[in-house]
Amino acid sequence: MKRGLIILIMVFLLTGCGGKKDVDRVEIRTNSPVVYIYPLVEDGGMRTVTVLPFHVPANVDSKQGSGTAALFRDVLLGKQAFKMIKLIDLPYGSRDEAVSLGRQAGTDLVLAGKINYMLAGTRMGGARVDVSVRLLDVRSGDTVWYIEQTLDQRMDYPDTSFLHRLSSCFSVPPIRSSESEPVVPNMLVHIAVDMADIMAGAQTVQKM
Repeated sequence: MKRGLIILIMVFLLTGCGGKKDVDRVEIRTNSPVVYIYPLVEDGGMRTVTVLPFHVPANVDSKQGSGTAALFRDVLLGKQAFKMIKLIDLPYGSRDEAVSLGRQAGTDLVLAGKINYMLAGTRMGGARVDVSVRLLDVRSGDTVWYIEQTLDQRMDYPDTSFLHRLSSCFSVPPIRSSESEPVVPNMLVHIAVDMADIMAGAQTVQKM
């Protein structure tokens, strides 16, 4: 009898029952933004700004840059960080070209951002987004704000230990959703809110 039970358990283990783990919602590590350049006198609420498309890595669709710029425009509007915010979907290369577009738009400042790194990850996690934002004075060309932020999603590997597999064989598996929430867009929203809070004066963060 005892031997038969052992054989039954081994059959379950070899067929891999319960080997998967519910990893639809993997925790995101929320690193704080780092401010490298900031104004000595914060008067952003009285100034106007043009937001340009974000530069993206070669392996990322350029539409992501335009979408991220629109996201930052909407968040900055919601936070009332500036008196007026324009969105211009025109390409630019250098910092001088960005400043020139800001002058043509007739605003005081121009926001030129960059997605330095973007990794979607898998159902087990591993997503990563790194974004930097430079706010330029269109008259002088000087940088008013320079902020960077990186968000990571930890890997959550399935538990393949003997005890976990054994217990899974005799328990009802959880109901899994058909698709997990998109992680990278959520990360970009988180970054946009954090940076907008800083430029609006709502956050105190590490300054280099």
